[in-house]
Amino acid sequence: MAAGPLVLLSLARLAALPPTLAAPTLPPGISASFTACSLASPHPRRLSRRSLCAAAVSSALASRFASRADADAAVARITERVQLEVAVGTAEPRPLVIGLYGDAAPASAALFRQLCFASIPSAPGVGYTGSVASRIERGRAISIGRPPAGEAQYLERSIDQTGYVRTTLVNRADAFPNSDENSLSHDRPGVVSMRRGGRDFEFVITPAANPSLDAERVVVGQVLDGLELVAEIDAVPARRPSKENEVGAAVFALGGYDESRYLSVAKAAGGPRARVEQAYRPLKKVKITSCGAPPRK
Repeated sequence: MAAGPLVLLSLARLAALPPTLAAPTLPPGISASFTACSLASPHPRRLSRRSLCAAAVSSALASRFASRADADAAVARITERVQLEVAVGTAEPRPLVIGLYGDAAPASAALFRQLCFASIPSAPGVGYTGSVASRIERGRAISIGRPPAGEAQYLERSIDQTGYVRTTLVNRADAFPNSDENSLSHDRPGVVSMRRGGRDFEFVITPAANPSLDAERVVVGQVLDGLELVAEIDAVPARRPSKENEVGAAVFALGGYDESRYLSVAKAAGGPRARVEQAYRPLKKVKITSCGAPPRK
C-alpha cells in the first residue's frame, strides 16, 4: 500500500526535525527506519535527506499496513453461509446470503447461526424469521433481526420481602454476553456486525462504508449475495428525528423539545411506546420471512 502525497509531505516535514525529537513519536519499526536514514550521512543536502527519510518511513508504513491487511484477511475467513429471505413492503421475498466469520467472532457468529435456525437451546423457536428492520439510517446502517417482543422478552415474577408479586420484563438477549474482538472494520457495503459485548440479537448491515460503527460493534460477516437488496432496503423512507425537520430543528435550537430526552424519561417511566426508538424507523415494512442454509448449487 503506497502512501499518499499528503502522507509523504508530512513525513518530509517530520524528517527536518532532529532524530531525538522525531523518532520516539513513531512506532518502533518506523522509528528505526527514520533514525537510520537520518544518520545515514553526516553532511547530506537538506532536500536529499528529507526525500530519503520520507521514502524510508513510507516503505515502513506500507509494510506495516500490508501486514495488518494480511492478518485481517486471515481472520475474515468464512466458516459458514446462511440465507435470509427478505421482503420489502408487499414485494416477494428475495434472498440475502451472508458469510459468517466464525474465527474472527466465534460467539457472535454462533449466536447468529442459532438465531437463523431458531435453535437456541434455552429459547426454542426464537429466531430471525418474522423479525423486521427497526432502524434505517440511509447510507450508514440498517438494523434488522430483532425478534418480536413476545419472543425476545418474557415476564419474570417474584415475591418481594413485603409479600407483593413483582413482575420484571426480561430481555432474552441479556443471557448471551460475549467477549468477541477483532480488527475488522465497517469499511465497505454489506458488512454484517453485532453489538460488542453481546446481549443483543439484532444485527446491522452497512449500505456503505461506515467506520464509525467500529467502536460499538464487532464485524461477524459479510453479504455475499444480495447487495442490490441491501441498497433497496437502504432507500426505504424512514422517520427522521424531530430535530432534523424544519419545525423540530427550530424548537430544538431554542432549547425546547428533545426527542432523545423524552424517550429516556418515557422508558424510565415504563411507557410502552418508548420501548421502540421512533427515529429512523422505516415507514415501509422490511421483514425476514425465513432464514436457513442456502441451497446447494
